[in-house]
Amino acid sequence: MSTIACDTPSQAIENTRSTLDEPAWRAVCEAAAEEAIKGCGLSHDYYVERFSLAIDRQVDQLPEYQRAQALQIAQEWDYTTPAERQETQNWNAKNGYCTHGIELGYCPAGCDSDY
Repeated sequence: MSTIACDTPSQAIENTRSTLDEPAWRAVCEAAAEEAIKGCGLSHDYYVERFSLAIDRQVDQLPEYQRAQALQIAQEWDYTTPAERQETQNWNAKNGYCTHGIELGYCPAGCDSDY
């Protein structure tokens, strides 16, 4: 929103809160998704980790009041919170999967290559 001038002092003089530029934010998300997918080895868990970390860095640059909306939009590309990512990592560790979300012994990055 832009500045709104009022005629009377009893009304708000201006509204300085701007709305999230959704097209620009979607472009940020798209670029982050493209970069994340390049290095994920087709592992969805690793893609989500890479994408979500990139979004976390970007969202920190937004005003606090725009962050919830930005993160909601990022969910269209499978953004998850740090707590959700930790939950996935815990599940993977308990169930024989590496940090990339691939069964131990099969990860092309060599995770648990002695398996």
